[in-house]
Formats: sequence, C-alpha cells, structure tokens
Amino acid sequence: MQTKKIIENLFLTFAAVVVMTASASPLFSQKTAPVPAVPSHSPQPVPPALPAPAIAGGDGNERSLKVDADLNLQLCVNEGTVNINSWKRNELRVFVHDGGKFGFKILEKGEKSGDPVWVTVFGVETRRNWGDCLSGGDIEIDVPVNTTVKIKGKSTNTSIDNVRKAFIQTAGGDITLRNIAAGLNASTYEGDITVEQSKGAVTLETTTGNIIVFDAGPSDIGDVLKAKTNGGMISLQKVSHRQLEVNSISGTVAYNGAILSGGSYSLSTTNGSIRLAIPQTSNCTVNATYGYGRFESELPLKITTENITEGPVKTVVGTFGAGGDAQIRLVSNNGSIAIKKQ
Repeated sequence: MQTKKIIENLFLTFAAVVVMTASASPLFSQKTAPVPAVPSHSPQPVPPALPAPAIAGGDGNERSLKVDADLNLQLCVNEGTVNINSWKRNELRVFVHDGGKFGFKILEKGEKSGDPVWVTVFGVETRRNWGDCLSGGDIEIDVPVNTTVKIKGKSTNTSIDNVRKAFIQTAGGDITLRNIAAGLNASTYEGDITVEQSKGAVTLETTTGNIIVFDAGPSDIGDVLKAKTNGGMISLQKVSHRQLEVNSISGTVAYNGAILSGGSYSLSTTNGSIRLAIPQTSNCTVNATYGYGRFESELPLKITTENITEGPVKTVVGTFGAGGDAQIRLVSNNGSIAIKKQ
C-alpha cells in the first residue's frame, strides 16, 4: 500500500512539470532563426592587393622609370663599379647588385612629353650610412641616348658609353668615357682617365693617374680640350680640337695628330719629356722652352730665335712649312722635347 502511494506521488510530480513547461513564457519557447550556410562554391572575400613597394629589395635591386628623351640624370655613389649605357628607349633602368635599396626623385618634367626630364637616383639604405649615395658591387644604368649624366663618387670605377654629356667627379677610381656626343668633364683624385671617340669641350684632371684621349674633337666652334695630372702620363692621339691646354707635373706628355689652321697647342710638363708627332706638311710656329734636357726635331725647323746658352732656361722659336697661324707652345722644366714625323 505504501509502495502504491509513492508511485502515485511520482506520477503527479511528472504531470505538473509537463503542465509548467507547456505554459512557459513565449520568450523561452521561440526558436532561433537558423543562419544560412554559405555554399561551398561561393567566392570568399579577398582583401585588396597591397601597392607595389616604392623601393625594390633583394640581392639585386632593380627599378625602371619612363622618362623624357632629353633626360638629365644625377646620382652620388659611395662605392662600386658603375656602368652607364644608352638604349633606344625613353626609359631609365637602374640595377644595383649586392648593395642597398634606392629610389628615384623627380625634380622636373618635360614641357612637351610630361615625363620626368630631371631625375636623381638616391640611396635609401647604405652599408656605411653615407647619406643618400648609392653603394653596391655593380651598378648598371640604362638611359636614353640624349641623356646628360652627372655623377659624384667616393671610391668608384666608372664607365659611360654613348650619351650626350657626362660630368664626373670622384675621390678615387678609374674613369672611362666613350662616344660622348657634346662635351665631358671628368676628375678623379687617384685613378686613370680614358676618353675615346668623343666630341665637345673636354676637361680632364687626375691627381695621381694617367690620361689617355683617342679620337676626340669639338662639337661646337671654339671647344677646348684641357687635361691635367700631377703624377702621370698624358697621351693624345687623333685629336681634332684646335685649342689644347695640357699639363703634367711629373710625367711624359705625348701628342700624335694634325696641326690645324688657327690652332693653339700648349703642352707642358715639370718633370718629364714632351713627344710631338705631326705631319711633315704642317704649317705652324713652334715655341719650345726647356731646362735640363734637350730639344730635337725630325722636321726641318726654320729657327727665328734661339737661346741655348748654359743656364736653367733655354728657348727655341721657329716655323714649320710656311709658318701659318697655328701656334705650338712646348715647355719642359726637367726633360727633353722631341718633334717626330708622323
């Protein structure tokens, strides 16, 4: 009987629970709306692409820029081998191997093309933290043919081929210039300078090094060729400038070429010899001054003034051929002067 009573109580408790659940607040009885599933074939949202970096990275840094055909390019180089060549594109390309990152700074745009006409290449990351100059193992640059290049450098070997003008100033390293169309100016504290097949006004200077000029001439009337070295040889061959100013403090000066009408040729050395090779048909006046050495000529010289007495200074003035209006001035303080047949 007691067992039956317990079962009845359990049944009544269960029934009460069912009734309370059925009459509960609608807040608890509402079902949450299902979230629609994304079909497996639907494209997923893609974040916008990042813009290309302004500065190239990696072992070989390379950048290019569309530019005006008459580009003016300037850069500073701390160290490395610099090679600049032209191509038939209105485009500037710079490649720095084993060096720091770099960028382009546009200083001016061309009025007609609207493209950069004056550009600086600057270093952003250098090995020795030397300002905004480039540093690298090899620095290769391609430019339009009509480009004017201006370079300042510390320790660089520089080669420039087939541009309009070139201006280079370095603290050390060799400089080679070929096919410069309208003038060049190159100076280095310690290194050789070589110029080949170039035109225009030429100014070359090295403190310790040789200067060699082969097949050069003016691009405008009156263009002058100037070459100076404190310790080295100067050699000029097939030069058609009518005005030469050549000086070596300690080294031989050699000229092999024609003597042009109206020309003014000044060759001097303090401690060295002068060698002049000219055609036998030359018409000019020669003024030779020398000290502890001698003067000799394979061409017949008609002497007009001569002072070869003992002493620190000797002079010989004479003419070749009909004389003409070309003037040659030769000075060697401590060396010989020789004029040879070409």
